[in-house]
Amino acid sequence: MIRQLLAAGAAGLISLPAAVATTANREYDYIVVGSGPGGAPLAANLARAGQSVLLLEAGDDQGSNPTYADMANFNAAGNDPLSRWDFFVRHFADEADNARYEKTTWRRPDGSFYVGLDPPAGSERLGVFYPRAATLGGCAMHNGGICALPADDDWNLIANLTGDNTWAADNMRRYFVKMEQNEYLPVGTPGHGYDGYVHTTISDPSFMEVDSDLQKLASELVDLTGGDVAGDVNALDPDRDQRTGVFGLAIHADSKGKRTGSNTLIRATLDDSAGYPLTVQLESLVTKVLFAKHTRVPTAIGVEYLKGKSMYKADPRYNASSKGEVGRAYAKKEVILSGGAFNSPQILKLSGIGPRKELRKFGIPVIKDLPGVGEQMADNYEAGILSLASKDLNGTAGPVAVLLRTPTARSENRNIHAWCGAFSFEGFYPGFPTDYGPSQYECAIVHMNPRSQAGYVRLTSADPRDVPDINLRFFDGEEGADEDLTELLDAAETFRTAMGNAGPPITPFDEKHPCPGRNSVCSDEDQKEYIRLQAYSHHATSTCAIGPASDRYAVLDSKFRVHGVRNLRVVDASAFPTVPGAFPVCPTFMLGEKAADDILKELRQQA
Repeated sequence: MIRQLLAAGAAGLISLPAAVATTANREYDYIVVGSGPGGAPLAANLARAGQSVLLLEAGDDQGSNPTYADMANFNAAGNDPLSRWDFFVRHFADEADNARYEKTTWRRPDGSFYVGLDPPAGSERLGVFYPRAATLGGCAMHNGGICALPADDDWNLIANLTGDNTWAADNMRRYFVKMEQNEYLPVGTPGHGYDGYVHTTISDPSFMEVDSDLQKLASELVDLTGGDVAGDVNALDPDRDQRTGVFGLAIHADSKGKRTGSNTLIRATLDDSAGYPLTVQLESLVTKVLFAKHTRVPTAIGVEYLKGKSMYKADPRYNASSKGEVGRAYAKKEVILSGGAFNSPQILKLSGIGPRKELRKFGIPVIKDLPGVGEQMADNYEAGILSLASKDLNGTAGPVAVLLRTPTARSENRNIHAWCGAFSFEGFYPGFPTDYGPSQYECAIVHMNPRSQAGYVRLTSADPRDVPDINLRFFDGEEGADEDLTELLDAAETFRTAMGNAGPPITPFDEKHPCPGRNSVCSDEDQKEYIRLQAYSHHATSTCAIGPASDRYAVLDSKFRVHGVRNLRVVDASAFPTVPGAFPVCPTFMLGEKAADDILKELRQQA
């Protein structure tokens, strides 16, 4: 079949090296909604196996734009209105706590953003900025690119929940091997791949051989915690999940700094001389799943979408006067949602799949009552110790990864993944990050496997262009909030010690948070309260979680199929029962690989 690429109009048509055609055929074997790290490998692998696939993406393609193509520009990518979907979320059920978040975003009367707690008169409170990427490749196109595998226990949890041993860690590792093209280890190193589409690299460790301030700070981290700046954070070792210390920070970029993964795989599949039957349609906001009439079990047969630019209200370019064109596409075999932790549950609910009471509130006919859709959202807590040295820091070095196990961790596994270097990162807000100058140094902290998992994504209307109500409900589980905060504080104190050990003239540091000042003394309770109120996140998962049908909050079975519905799956980070490790992007690529493998195996069994 001729390679096809359909856009919302002439302005959206991608210019590719190979010939591109359009077609009036609107029926495909599979329809995949969303081109992120779940949907991209799924769509590409199905097409490469000969299945006709329509891949629908709400955004356009920025793959050739250096803002996205060059990993070093990830902060600019996260702020870029060409792909940005502006979600504004809440952190707490208590509005008094929400009102104390220092990076709260407001809309001024003139339409611009204000960030802080003292907005101009007449400003509208928006909430906590949580940008997502609407572009070919999804959020893998604007992230920081960290590619760290989760603990084996995170995979084995799914196997144990479902009784499906294909989720066991030793089996899941082969999907990583398939997708990876490692550029920092000798070819043939066990547990790694060398001809996949996700290139992995680490910062050049040779900076440790040159005397500098950054070398000194990294050395202090190594001395305090162990490890090696060239160490392999994704090593295939029996004790990997317990090993702590400094490691190379692996990212999904090649040795030239070019971002690789979802976008590059889709483009390579379209441009392959084999002519795989993949059609990519851009600027198409899916509004609902279509179902067959008069079937005993709800059966998905296609999707409805709005064709046009910036159809979703989270898009900063949204124009209410642009109505778009309603279109439909049909799937002979299956519809697969890969819209992410916010949009996949929204699409399911708009389609009539979700909590009965919520659907009826908005007049949506109930196709399948599934209470777990949009509920029990999980996210990693993130914090950091950010300080200004007593001098401008010299040296050239990328961030290093530091893995810790704090004393109150729930298991023997490490529970903290940090990255340390001469940067500033304090969460997301319009215009992030704040540049504190050449003396800044931070260890940004990700808390893995937090105890609380109480967030939600709920409809605000039946209009598919409206943004849902999203509340992460930080530290709001029945128990464990103080333990989570203690683990974050223990990590901050470890990094404070390492930084202080660098000695003059680098020290003393003027700490920005969580204990502000030079040589300040803060109580544990004060620091924990600061962390509780100012923690942030950007790894939302679990809003369409995999689990047994006996679990009222489970949405999917172990093969990504929606419980009680035929020909409908969800393949993205929303499917994880808990956040996989510290950074979900590479685990989500693995998820897409597994889903394609599962589907193709089913096809072979049916043949």
